[in-house]
Amino acid sequence: MVRPQEHWTTDRALAAAAFARSRQVTAITMVDEHAQDEVGALLEAGFVASRRESVVEFALDDALEALGDVRMPAGVVIRSAADVDVDRLRLLDNELRDDVPGTSGWRSSPEEFHANTFDDPAFDSNTYLIAVDAASGDYVGLVRVWMNRPIPRAGMVGVVRPYRNRGIASALLAQALRAARSTGASTATAEFDVTNGASRALLQRLGAREIGATIEFSYRP
Repeated sequence: MVRPQEHWTTDRALAAAAFARSRQVTAITMVDEHAQDEVGALLEAGFVASRRESVVEFALDDALEALGDVRMPAGVVIRSAADVDVDRLRLLDNELRDDVPGTSGWRSSPEEFHANTFDDPAFDSNTYLIAVDAASGDYVGLVRVWMNRPIPRAGMVGVVRPYRNRGIASALLAQALRAARSTGASTATAEFDVTNGASRALLQRLGAREIGATIEFSYRP
């Protein structure tokens, strides 16, 4: 059970813990690390801090300059999420999440995935892109930049293991960021688990700076 971000009081946190115990499910939420009243309420209710995410911001021009004139390797093409098979995209998303701290084991139903993707007002077919092996038709990577207003958010960039270290992720990201910049945006935000060295290295390469942090709290009966 994933609880939405909200203002946590002790009463709310205790109620969430009681509900989790009654259903024998895990309750999870994210709070700003500086919201000490909320942190205290969750700890008092028996929640445990399970991981920390860094929130960063970067300039699109600087990021694109850092990526350079990167190109997709031969035999791999880029498709918009609007033009691919939705269920195969969902399975790719599940596979990539297994390598991301905090989302390993994530599985979404077709209905959940469609709602959380195409029904999201920040979805943009030009910034949610899929890398496809032209010969096999396999979906091998994706990037999604959510076009939040006024600042877009880079949500994920990932490539399946057999296709890594070929420049696919960089090519996907460059095309998505160029599309975001073409809308008039000048900066973007992103979050990453602080234990995720690959994400940290990529965002540092793009010139990102930390602007905040959140802590994930979980209650497991």
